Amino acid sequence: MTNVITEEQFSQFFSKELGGQYERALSIFQQYNVHLSWDIANVLLHAIDKNQIDEVLQALEDHYKKHLQFQHPEIHGTVTSRLLEANETRVMFTRICINILHLQPV
Repeated sequence: MTNVITEEQFSQFFSKELGGQYERALSIFQQYNVHLSWDIANVLLHAIDKNQIDEVLQALEDHYKKHLQFQHPEIHGTVTSRLLEANETRVMFTRICINILHLQPV
């Protein structure tokens, strides 16, 4: 498996960077599972840089409750809606980057 952030790596970096939000972020990281660890770390790095940690964590929590909580952890982030022909998790990460973090594609 490539592009995976372990819980130990997550803790080593983010425990200091997230301060009081660390436990909340760790819980989200654990819920999303290793398949999405790289994506979680990426948006959190940008959130720290742009001082948007709470907004990003809220978006991740909301998405988990709406789309992932009833999926088996091994398939988190891999399900594509047949109706919309879109992967809701990929769309959510894109929305975080554009709408919350105001990042522009290169």
